Amino acid sequence: MRVAAPAPSRVLRHRVQREGSAGSQPPTLPQLHAAAATTGAHSSWVIGGKAAVPHSRPFIASIQMDGQHFCGGFLVWPRWVMTAAHCPVPRREPSVRVVLGAHSLEQPEESQQVFGVEESIAHPLYNPRTVDNDIRMLRLNHTATLNAFVKRIRLPRPRIDLKPGTLCSVVGWGDISNYGERPIQLMEANTTIVKRSLCRTLWKGRVSGNMLCGASRNATLQGVCAGDSGGPLVFKGKVYGVVSFSGERCGDRRYPDIYTRISNYIDWVHHVVLSHRQPPGQRKDKPGPEKAEGDQGAAGWGRPGFPRPPPAPRGLMFNGN
Repeated sequence: MRVAAPAPSRVLRHRVQREGSAGSQPPTLPQLHAAAATTGAHSSWVIGGKAAVPHSRPFIASIQMDGQHFCGGFLVWPRWVMTAAHCPVPRREPSVRVVLGAHSLEQPEESQQVFGVEESIAHPLYNPRTVDNDIRMLRLNHTATLNAFVKRIRLPRPRIDLKPGTLCSVVGWGDISNYGERPIQLMEANTTIVKRSLCRTLWKGRVSGNMLCGASRNATLQGVCAGDSGGPLVFKGKVYGVVSFSGERCGDRRYPDIYTRISNYIDWVHHVVLSHRQPPGQRKDKPGPEKAEGDQGAAGWGRPGFPRPPPAPRGLMFNGN
């Protein structure tokens, strides 16, 4: 979230080599930043937001590489975190970790719990070009201890949709300016659900029924931006969306922020969790970094070049269905 001047936003994309290929290594954090900076894609951060009350969002997760945050996520079961498929989270990679129970990422907190990623499963129909089906499940290497600082968030009922005008909240550690300034604590902002038909027009048809759209009612610049990717869109204690992508200028009302519509994936989520239950006494696989399940081998860097949408007609964005 952020509170600053306009600049290009982006959706992080990352090269993942085929498992077992020569030099198969996850991208470094500088590579992730370089890829984001040179593409027309938009990652997500919170702009125009405010600092969250410490530990008031106990479900939030920070996904880190080499100790630095690059994507958000949220705890949906004690051993499972949900995030965006476009977040390149390799499994069994020592440099990648998931941090729960955090408020500030600048200093250690006794409330924090740190995990490795045992499994990283992107939706099998995730499309990097259209960013459709942008959802990923991470199985932690051990079970989170639920307490006042670490809690799961409830999922919505299957196929439920949020009505235009619904006021939701987004939280994250994404940039707070268009110049890459990171917050020292967790940020939050409000966003209002936008009519999907209008959103589809603004994005030149790039919005599917698997997506939710949100924008500020009044603020000039308020919404998600780089580093918020994979974070939650929350309404009445449930998570309805995963931060996916935004416009060229973070928080610009003419470019509604796009979220993966979680209610369309409830069956898939349950299938993933149930199919990865380990029978008692079963031997674990040998450790070692591997590409995330469901990722395309040798996928290119960069994100889709979304067209610049025209200004939104006044008075239409939040009215009707």
